Amino acid sequence: MAVSLIEAISDRPATDGGLISTARIAAQHGFDAALRFIEEPKNRAEVECALRIRVVENALYDLFGRGKLHGTIHTCIGQEFSGAILGKYLRQHDYVTSNHRCHGHFIGATGNWRGLVDELLGNQHGVCAGIGSSQHLWADNFMSNGQQGGLLPVAAGIALDRKTRVEGGVVISFIGEGTLGEGIVYETLNLDALWDLPHVIVCENNFYSQSTAQAFSVAGTIAERAAGFGVASASANTWDLPAFDRTLKTAIDRARSDRQPTFLVLTTYRLNPHSKGDDQRDRKEVEWFAARDPAKLAIDSFAHFAAKSREFEEEVADYVALAADKPLLSPTHYFPDQRPRFEARAPSVWTAVDSLPGSDLRHVQQLNIHYRDHLETDPNAYFIGEDIADPYGGAFKVAKGLSTAFPTRVRTTPISEAAIVGIGIGLATCGHRSFVEIMFGDFITYAFDQIINNASKFFHMYNRRVDCPIVIRAAMGGRRGYGPTHSQSLERFLIGIDNCCTLSLNSLASPDLQLKRGLALPGPVVLLENKIDYAAKTYVAPCGVTVDVDDAAIPTLRVRFSNATPTVTLIAYGGMARFIADRLIDIFEASDVVFDLIVPISLSPLNLAPIIESVSATGQLVTIEEGPAFGSVGAEIVAQLQERDIGFRARRVGGKEAPIPSPPHLETAALPSIQDICDALIALGKADA
Repeated sequence: MAVSLIEAISDRPATDGGLISTARIAAQHGFDAALRFIEEPKNRAEVECALRIRVVENALYDLFGRGKLHGTIHTCIGQEFSGAILGKYLRQHDYVTSNHRCHGHFIGATGNWRGLVDELLGNQHGVCAGIGSSQHLWADNFMSNGQQGGLLPVAAGIALDRKTRVEGGVVISFIGEGTLGEGIVYETLNLDALWDLPHVIVCENNFYSQSTAQAFSVAGTIAERAAGFGVASASANTWDLPAFDRTLKTAIDRARSDRQPTFLVLTTYRLNPHSKGDDQRDRKEVEWFAARDPAKLAIDSFAHFAAKSREFEEEVADYVALAADKPLLSPTHYFPDQRPRFEARAPSVWTAVDSLPGSDLRHVQQLNIHYRDHLETDPNAYFIGEDIADPYGGAFKVAKGLSTAFPTRVRTTPISEAAIVGIGIGLATCGHRSFVEIMFGDFITYAFDQIINNASKFFHMYNRRVDCPIVIRAAMGGRRGYGPTHSQSLERFLIGIDNCCTLSLNSLASPDLQLKRGLALPGPVVLLENKIDYAAKTYVAPCGVTVDVDDAAIPTLRVRFSNATPTVTLIAYGGMARFIADRLIDIFEASDVVFDLIVPISLSPLNLAPIIESVSATGQLVTIEEGPAFGSVGAEIVAQLQERDIGFRARRVGGKEAPIPSPPHLETAALPSIQDICDALIALGKADA
């Protein structure tokens, strides 16, 4: 049986903040105030904007009901004034982020209702060429996405840009009260407060999380949640329009002048279902609020606004008919991706790595110099992460000295992997090269939503108009005794992320040589740095062994016996590549097999050219990696080679399919060993015989 809002909260205490239990009173008492706001000539533009939003939303809702729109739709009928009043306070460099119920905010911020109609009808004149449809909109000062709260840290990153580069620029973010169940909200509020960001978060409280009454989904008082972080809280509602107008202005002025965040709880009510056929609310309750709706009040009480509403209806109907016949976006426009393209050429042009710059320094020191050079040459670059401030300099000391040299652009952060990656994404969309350090690679999983639903999707989702040059650095790998949650190798989970480049560093050559172009890509990069390699100096090949590098944009390394013809191709990357290179002679002596070791730096996308060249010559392949072999980089290499009809035999060597234990003897047993590699080489030889 459906439970109405009023029934659900009838026994809730007044400590609920008055936002839910007095909803009827707020709407009833707001009637006179709304009337005063509507009749004042100075507010005519805002009232007309609200009516425009209402007419457009009604038209879209009708189209959706008739099967003319694809996917889903979330209209803001009843909530129009939040977007309409917002528009009057925006300046050129302000920015707005929104959620799945974004149409009203978009029209209020941009005025581009025609582009919105085109977008939902799926034609190429839409604001994102029809790609994103209802939930995924972009303009020069606006961005929306469909995941709950996912854009909040991105907005905080944009707010950091506005604070440091744009005088008086502010960011306004809209969320619903259902989003308060997401931890990213609190990570962002914490950083907003710590960094004094000009960020206004408007929580539109319409009492229902889809179909669940707020009494069953949100505990405690909403406004006090922000107060716990020292963020100023404010409350308003969309019935008392003058008070809402003043409250929003105060919050934006505070962000603009004092560079301080505000959390504004806006009590409102949506009159339409969450989407279309998913409304379980008591109809009497909906009708009660509909009768006290401010937009209806404007139309019923003033001839001018009634006429305007009819005018808008005719205009929107005419445009819908026109937009329905506009051309659709060509698939060839949408599907080419942004990732670096490797020419499928063979043979590769190899050059011996004769000089080893920085080889007297440990790998971590070389990385420190590499990132310092980036920060020195690019005054817009940021470097952020947990515990990276001096004198500590990060868990592995990659950031040692950087916060002293660049105090405004090297920022230590709370333990908030999702939020700091989101902030890096926000900075990146504003043109900053942002480096975000994940202390241990295992914890990159906290940031998967930000990487997958924001960083990797923005470029295509927003019709190739948003670059996201973020570099997410993560210390990966075992052999340090850190145990199950600090030792994993998660490459197999990363290489499948679309439009995201996954690079794996090693200590066989300098970082400068390996990353000469990899960190200048216009899209997101996940950069894996191996913990064992940090302490190593650059590899020095023994007599009779040569290290080569090819000429690709992101190079591949090759370690080979100088005067012998290989019969097997070995492929390894990251710390495993150095592990093998240090034991090259031991492996040869134990297996009596001559091999080339091919070391890709880019794991996704893969440059197959040097691998094809080697495997075509040897006809035998062994892939070795720390992570389990199932669904791995090695599995992808074997599959791609197989599709090219190269005659070869293969073996895959990987770690055990279990968390990596801490005791040395168990950790050693969990990871690939020299014996495992030799066994694979010998097995290939027996198959050949």
